[in-house]
Amino acid sequence: MRKLALAISLAVAPACAAHAHHHEGTEAMAKDGVIAEEAAVQAAIDGIYDVISGPVGAPRDWDRMRSLMTEDARLTPIGPNGHRSHDIDGYIERSEPFLLEQGFFEVETGNRIEIYGNLAQVWSAYEGRTGSADGPLLVSGINSFQLVKTDDGWKVFSILWQAANDELPVPADLAAKEAN
Repeated sequence: MRKLALAISLAVAPACAAHAHHHEGTEAMAKDGVIAEEAAVQAAIDGIYDVISGPVGAPRDWDRMRSLMTEDARLTPIGPNGHRSHDIDGYIERSEPFLLEQGFFEVETGNRIEIYGNLAQVWSAYEGRTGSADGPLLVSGINSFQLVKTDDGWKVFSILWQAANDELPVPADLAAKEAN
C-alpha cells in the first residue's frame, strides 16, 4: 500500500508542479494584459489632456480629439447649478474661445483606472493652469472618464468633471504632490 501511495504521489507531483507553473504563467500573462490595457486607456486620456492644453492663440487639434472619442461621446461639467452635457462639437463651441484667449494647460495629477471587459472607468484628478504650463492655478478637480473598447482600441465615451473647492477637495491620493 505504501508503495502505491508513493507511486501516486510521485506521479501526481510533476502534474501539480506543471499546473502550478502553468497557473503562474497564466497569471503573469493576465497581469501583462491588464498592464497593456491600462496603458492603452491611459494613452487615450493623455491624448485628451494634450488636445485641451496649449498656449494663448494655439489652435487645438479637434480632429485628434474626435479620433480619441466615440461618435456619440458626451462631455459634461458638473457645477453648483447642476450639469450641462455637450456632444464633442458643443464642447468645442463652448470651450474654444476661452482656450485660445487665455491659454490653458490641464495636467493629470493622479488617477484610478478600473477595467472590466470592454468597459473602463478612470477617476483622473487634474489641475488647470492659464497662460502656460507653470502659470497660475485656475482650477483643480476630478475628471471621470468612461471608455469603451472598440475595434479601433479604447475610446472615450464620456467625461464628467467637477471642480474641487474647500468643501470638496481632490482626494489626497490623487492630488498633486507638493515639491520639497
